[in-house]
Amino acid sequence: MIIRCGRLLRSRPCQRLLLIAVFVLTPLIVYLMLITGGSGSDNLLRLRRYRDQQQQTLAPRIGRCSHGERTAWARAWNLTEKNHRDLLDDRFTIALSTFHRPKELHNTLNILLANKIPSLLEIVVIWNNLDEALPASFVSQHGVNVRYRKPTRDSLNEKLWNDPSYRTRAILLSDDDVFYRPADLTFVFDMWRRFGRARVTGALARCARVDAAGRWEYSQCHPGGKYALVLTNLAFVDVSVLDAYNSDFDPVQEMRRYVDESRNCEDIALNFVAAARPTTPDSRATSVSGPLLVRGSGQYVNLDPSSGISRRRGHLATRSECLNRFASAFGCMPLVDEVARIEFGVKHNVWYKTLADRLLR
Repeated sequence: MIIRCGRLLRSRPCQRLLLIAVFVLTPLIVYLMLITGGSGSDNLLRLRRYRDQQQQTLAPRIGRCSHGERTAWARAWNLTEKNHRDLLDDRFTIALSTFHRPKELHNTLNILLANKIPSLLEIVVIWNNLDEALPASFVSQHGVNVRYRKPTRDSLNEKLWNDPSYRTRAILLSDDDVFYRPADLTFVFDMWRRFGRARVTGALARCARVDAAGRWEYSQCHPGGKYALVLTNLAFVDVSVLDAYNSDFDPVQEMRRYVDESRNCEDIALNFVAAARPTTPDSRATSVSGPLLVRGSGQYVNLDPSSGISRRRGHLATRSECLNRFASAFGCMPLVDEVARIEFGVKHNVWYKTLADRLLR
């Protein structure tokens, strides 16, 4: 029959047979794909967890910071908490760094300012185009003040300077090529207020692992695993973290010098500062927490220009060197691994449940 149908595909019996085969075999094939695909992904996750466990057993040359070391820093570190009591707590400021990327800056500002974001008070554009005139400040149609600040020197540390003109405790550090969708900004800000005040809270995570030689290694993070840093191209911090970053504390001064020398790693340095600070902005009780990933209802937007620092050859090796230099400056590794993240709304665990819901609507 099959041979005959191969020759007579237009006959009604053959078409009926092929239709039955499609309806019978297709669900079976999909089921087998789900079974094998699920087990394959489970095996991959098990392999990655095994690697993490193996890395945890490796002894780093520079070990994790102890409770005693953090307590000693609490006594020595001037957190200047009293300087921030008059700042607004229910609004936030965007500190947006730009460097000769007018197209990306124009696009990002237009998107942020075209939408009403009730909790957004001000956008401060850190104008690193030192050879160009400073644009005029203005107020958007929704009452958001936009002002430009030109640094006095060419340094990545300038983005993390605690501008005395800031009027809010919450500062959303941002670059001109990446942003949260306006509809998600209020949610992310609220999550920072509730869970992330002492933490670097944002959209992009990175990992710090121990390699076979016992050195700290900077890397991308795999899904479902832990993370140790949140990048400052899109992250909320409290102004007290910026104060600490610009303090005279010896390890921090050494990190800032190396940021200028390498023209890289200011975000790693800020994560070190946030992790090393043994107090939260609202309490003098000693506590330690890692960074915090927060995602809105949709993915953040990354324009990903080809001129960014992360595109340079040897970028990961440079970042790994920063991890080890900064840990050496502190005498220990202050970064704390985190596994939890916050995401807006209810999400199904597996894709075919979402697909089934859509089909049944």
